Amino acid sequence: MKVYSDKKICEKIKKYADLTHKNILEIGCGDGRISSLLSTDSNSFIAVDPDEKRIHRAQELFSGIDFRIGSGENLNFPDNFFDIVIFTLSLHHQNGQKAIAEATRVLKNSGKILIIEPVVEGEVEQVFAFLYNEDNETREAQKFIVESELSIVNSEIFHSEWIFEDKNDVLQSLFHYYDMPFDSEIALKITDFIGNKIQSNPILLRDTMIIQSLTKILATTENTEGSQLPQSKQLRESSESRD
Repeated sequence: MKVYSDKKICEKIKKYADLTHKNILEIGCGDGRISSLLSTDSNSFIAVDPDEKRIHRAQELFSGIDFRIGSGENLNFPDNFFDIVIFTLSLHHQNGQKAIAEATRVLKNSGKILIIEPVVEGEVEQVFAFLYNEDNETREAQKFIVESELSIVNSEIFHSEWIFEDKNDVLQSLFHYYDMPFDSEIALKITDFIGNKIQSNPILLRDTMIIQSLTKILATTENTEGSQLPQSKQLRESSESRD
């Protein structure tokens, strides 16, 4: 199995944010593969993940990156600290509402949050769902993004490829990926979904993701009681009153 998603994710991140000389936080770094591709030009690069084993693996593999055990829901950093905060396919693995609030807190007012998430309609994502279905969590993560007190500046759906040598490689790699014992019933569902392509050599499956860049909304508008409301909330309330 060959996966080209990491390279494509890094290309999209660099398209929407200049990482040069920036203080960067990556949330959900796993074993640090993407971190290593992003950190080269930064001023500082801190990467957190709740999985202790994967953090230790990242520390063994890559130097020059500050890998820490941690959760996006409770970031141990001061307010207004980072220029860029990146969620790499991790928002749906945690309480998205808390994680976005924490990312916003530690982000500088001039900073940017980049969120990369899977798209449930993608071919790879639908295959994964036979083994471990995260569709509800992924949709809920998008809901939290839209409802956050942040402005969505850019949003782009993009694609990458997973390449397998043959049918056996597909099935063995997928069950190994989730550290699951082989299940013939699930394997049959996967091959049925892939269809005639399962007989190809190699087999290409399309991975579909979305990247969104967000910034803080600093402008405020007074409500009727004289208190300050974020502009996004003011616009939402205005729309509701028209309904």
